[in-house]
Amino acid sequence: MKLLFFAATLAILPISSYFLTEKYVWSGNSNYAAITAICAANIVLIAYIVVSLMEDKQSFKVAEEKKLSETKKER
Repeated sequence: MKLLFFAATLAILPISSYFLTEKYVWSGNSNYAAITAICAANIVLIAYIVVSLMEDKQSFKVAEEKKLSETKKER
């Protein structure tokens, strides 16, 4: 579900930020609008990496706790 959210965000956010900033912020300057779209795409990618790393840490922590509880049972 997270992958679908980030894929949709990656598809929609850069394109919409390009056209919106070109028309309303940069007064038709497509170079600055393209830079804005690139920054938006990079922000989405960085957010996906951060969420993935946090999720991986949680699963590692759960695995460690499970391993600890199993070793306590064996004693």
